[in-house]
Amino acid sequence: MDSEDSAVDTCELRPVIGLTDGLATADIETLTVNAIRLHRQLLEKADQLFQALPDDHRTGKATGGVQHLEYIEAMIEMHAQMSAVNTLVGVLGYIPKVVAN
Repeated sequence: MDSEDSAVDTCELRPVIGLTDGLATADIETLTVNAIRLHRQLLEKADQLFQALPDDHRTGKATGGVQHLEYIEAMIEMHAQMSAVNTLVGVLGYIPKVVAN
């Protein structure tokens, strides 16, 4: 494993760790559940944008354009939120149960 792989494996958002320091477990769980729900919404949005792409964009034969950029922005937002979820789960120490949105 090279250093790039190691950095990816240990990705955490240090500000989230600092902001949650000292909070009660119940409060951290609330933040984590809300973050998971938001992630699910962002995932759904990104999937809808992907499904709306022309076939040549979905297969990678074409790139660019307004519609493709909207999809990429949605994916970036979704992955950024996933980093927050991962960090919160790490702080919490377990994956909380979350009912469907």
